[in-house]
Amino acid sequence: MRILTLLILCSFSIQACSQRLSEADLRSRKVADSLLESQLQKEIEGKSHVIFSVADKEMIVVVKNTDSFKEFYLNKDTGIIKDTTLMASDPVIIKMFDKSIYREGFTTFNSGFFESGYEISSGSITYFVFKDEQGKRYGEARLSVFIKPNPVDTEVYAYFVEKLIFYSKTT
Repeated sequence: MRILTLLILCSFSIQACSQRLSEADLRSRKVADSLLESQLQKEIEGKSHVIFSVADKEMIVVVKNTDSFKEFYLNKDTGIIKDTTLMASDPVIIKMFDKSIYREGFTTFNSGFFESGYEISSGSITYFVFKDEQGKRYGEARLSVFIKPNPVDTEVYAYFVEKLIFYSKTT
């Protein structure tokens, strides 16, 4: 009887610790995946890539090729707006493809990362993820543009925010 009681208590504690993703969190993931499938399937197939989107509408995708990186700026309504080849020696670009800098799981405002709160949260909702060659997700997060603390590496996150501002102004 004690073993049964212990198993039941353990199952409750495991369920309490596991994070349930909201429909909005899953929608951000689905919108990003759908847009990539329809616009960049050939470019990303079997390749590592990093996705950063804002408001489930604008998206920057950086794809790691054999000897270079390619960056795409997309809009959910209009598709690919701009694509650029990036220098393979850029330290921030190299860093963003290092799996070890990313957290496990999907980070949201309801996840353990923010259990003690946050200092700043402002702006539109963002979605971020690094996907390796097999499609495994690392560092997945759905937060606001300006968030402190930020579970995503500061340099990598700043790169995407700056690029999004640049693309918004120039296109």
